[in-house]
Amino acid sequence: MPKGSTSVRGRKRATQDYEDDGFVVTDDSAPKSKKAKKGQSAGKQQDDEGNEFWELSAKRRVTVSEFRGKSMVSIREYYEKDGKDLPGKKGISLTLDQYNALVELLPDVEAALARKGEAVKRPNFEGPTGGPVKGDQQSDNDEADDAGKQNFEATSDEQDE
Repeated sequence: MPKGSTSVRGRKRATQDYEDDGFVVTDDSAPKSKKAKKGQSAGKQQDDEGNEFWELSAKRRVTVSEFRGKSMVSIREYYEKDGKDLPGKKGISLTLDQYNALVELLPDVEAALARKGEAVKRPNFEGPTGGPVKGDQQSDNDEADDAGKQNFEATSDEQDE
């Protein structure tokens, strides 16, 4: 008899014996997960430190915070410990300059995804926002000056024609 065939039969017989004994292990005394699954939250929330955040998924969120007097935008994973959501190691904190660079790159990123056949939801920038932007104190005179300027989308090619 070939050496490998007996071991295969032996394994097969052992699994049949195991399945036939009818023994099922259940542990009803095991604690259930305390955290309920959350749907994607569209609204702004506030953490224990007063930082605004938006949930991307159950464990990931975008947070606007301040560190050493500078505004930071963080995209980070969170974990639950003692009933509190705490930031994990996985994630990135961007300075305002880095965040602005990312926002400027988003049209290129969206185009690259479109070339791969992926669809991206577009935000509605015309709708209401969280409130006035800090430091944005444009007066009526400034708005009148802006009305006299050329359209932002005009290019040098269009001006030469």
